[in-house]
Amino acid sequence: MNRIQKLISQIDCVDQMMTAKIDNERAFIHDQIFSRLGTTYQKISLAEKQFHVKNACSPITSEIV
Repeated sequence: MNRIQKLISQIDCVDQMMTAKIDNERAFIHDQIFSRLGTTYQKISLAEKQFHVKNACSPITSEIV
């Protein structure tokens, strides 16, 4: 019986380690996704600002010329 309890204890230990590893990987992937989303949002926001500035200047320059 002692040997069976030792095996069960080892299995529980491995299970805890694997759960921790999976949780860490899940957190890492989550952070990567939100980091990329943030970067993409910033790029889109900057592109929209540049587009609006360019369009805002276009009618003025066309009237001057």
